[in-house]
Formats: sequence, structure tokens, C-alpha cells
Amino acid sequence: MQEIITERLVLREFRETDYDDLFEYLSQLEDNEFEGYPGITYENGREHLKYRMGSEEFYAIELKESGKVIGNIYCGNREFEAKEIGYIVNQNYQRKGFALEALNAVIENAFQKGSHRVFAECDPRNDCSWKLLEKAGLKREAHFKQNVYFHKDENGMPKWKDTYVYARLNEQ
Repeated sequence: MQEIITERLVLREFRETDYDDLFEYLSQLEDNEFEGYPGITYENGREHLKYRMGSEEFYAIELKESGKVIGNIYCGNREFEAKEIGYIVNQNYQRKGFALEALNAVIENAFQKGSHRVFAECDPRNDCSWKLLEKAGLKREAHFKQNVYFHKDENGMPKWKDTYVYARLNEQ
């Protein structure tokens, strides 16, 4: 994986030494309704690091100034020369422009490497997420009703939720 350097960030492969930073931001999401990591502990969280370390699709978002990893960007290969993007940023570093800076860099990198389309899905109730996508130049293409679930209720029944789909085309 090629490192991407921005004004304030280094987007790179995950390393073993990133574990404490990764656990810090993933554990903040344990009860999150939009993207949860239920049951994450310091011990079992290492599986998340191994998964990210072994993947060409995850970028660690590292602050240039301190070397701290404050989140990750997912950029996965999909059919028809498309990439699906996703992101998680440590709550202590949100609303400072880091996610937008990282997202823009990864999108531009994908387009430079020949991707035709970059898209993301998010919960319509997650205003911060879809507003970020719009700032990055993605356009809302769809609103799917009760099409996915990530959690189940106490009876084991899916908790269905809606999804917005946003995308941007490579028009270079």
C-alpha cells in the first residue's frame, strides 16, 4: 500500500504498534447505533488490528505532528471499477477537519489509480457522516428503506435501518 501524505496526516498501513490507538477509538463505538463494536475488550480487540494489518483496504489515519493514529479510512474494491469508502475517527479528534482531509486524499488517490466511482453508505440519522460526504463532493444517489441491520434486539430479531448511498464519479 502506498502512503498518502497530506498537510496534517499520514495515511498508511496499520502496524502492530498502533494497537492502543486503534482500541481507543473502537471502544468509543461499543454502543454506537451507527457502527457498533459490541463486546470489544482490550484482549479481543487485537483481532481488529490483525484484520486491518492484513488488508490493503484500510488506511490508518496518523497525525503527522504526534504519530498518533486517530482513526481509519476503509477503501474497498467493488465491481465496475468502484471503491466503497468508510471511516472512523476518534471522538477526541472529530470536528477538526481530519476526516475530510483524509477522505479527500483517499478519494483522489483512488481516482488517480483509475477508479471510476467512489461511494459510501451511511445511516440517514447520522447527520455528521452524510454532511461530511457532501463536503467531500459526494452526491446522494439513494435512500434505501430498512435494507440492513448490524444489531439484533433482545429476542434475536434484526433491528432494521435505512441507508443513504452517496457517490462521486471520476471526472478527470
